[in-house]
Amino acid sequence: MKPNLASLLDYYYESMYPELKVLEEKRLSTIATLKKAAFILLILSFVIFFVLNQSVILKPLHAALVSGMSAFLIFMFIYRHESAGYGALFKDQVIEKIIHFLDPSLIYSKMSSISELEYQRSELFLASYDHFVGNDLVIGKIEGVDVRFCDLHVEQKVRDTDNKEEWVDIFQGLFFIADFNKTFHSKVVVLPDIAERTFGVLGSWMQGMNLQRGKLIKLDHPVFEKFFVTYGDDPIESRYILSHSLMEEIVQFRTKVGKPLYLSFVDSKLYLAMHYTKPLFEPILSHSLLEFTSIKDYFELLSMIVSIVNEFKLNEKLWSKQ
Repeated sequence: MKPNLASLLDYYYESMYPELKVLEEKRLSTIATLKKAAFILLILSFVIFFVLNQSVILKPLHAALVSGMSAFLIFMFIYRHESAGYGALFKDQVIEKIIHFLDPSLIYSKMSSISELEYQRSELFLASYDHFVGNDLVIGKIEGVDVRFCDLHVEQKVRDTDNKEEWVDIFQGLFFIADFNKTFHSKVVVLPDIAERTFGVLGSWMQGMNLQRGKLIKLDHPVFEKFFVTYGDDPIESRYILSHSLMEEIVQFRTKVGKPLYLSFVDSKLYLAMHYTKPLFEPILSHSLLEFTSIKDYFELLSMIVSIVNEFKLNEKLWSKQ
């Protein structure tokens, strides 16, 4: 039977709830520790401000900034230390169990990710990067299809107008890899269509001038063309890969998730990236694990990821692979 919310509710109370009560005590203990630390640091910041304000070295505003920033940095160090322990237990007792509930054959490794080589091979993001970190890797077969996915964060170090270094996101979110059910030799990259929707005809011209990406491929699906811009080495093979039915499935999935999608077809594999503004599988300290809604949110996210195989019909061997 396909896992659903009703069966998850039974599983939650029968297999998860006893251990979650222990984890809930850890959550409440972590919150109590953080509140105590915040109170102590608040008092300490006032003391530091008073001492600095009495000196002739710093003006009141500077003294306030130094004391406030010092307290904040110390609190963030304590927060990361305290929440890390809770987060590791949460992933073992919540995320891993939900994944196994969805499909017992899937392997979950909270400290692992896809490799940099796999990321580069996808050709979804061509910008150079300085920081590559991922976690929550899931590996296995879904209905006979080899899949790998993880939470990924890739950043680039740049300098602003004042020549100060800052970190800029290249990508943060879900990175998904699966075997594709067609054999092909060229590559196809499907990106969110921002230029044409923003600049119209001028945007379409700009897309065609993106020489880094290869040939601009125009497809016979108006809604797909509205959402995406497609580049490929071979226009004929690109249309073979992106059949009308697959374009329709991608459009429906894009509409359902409501987030920009990045897809590529390289070496007979599908690569899919979906932006999120926060880590996917980290706990929210303010949410009690004894409320089913908290578990339901993670279940729906993981169900959506696992459903990609069915949504794109990757499990249907309609074409033989040589």
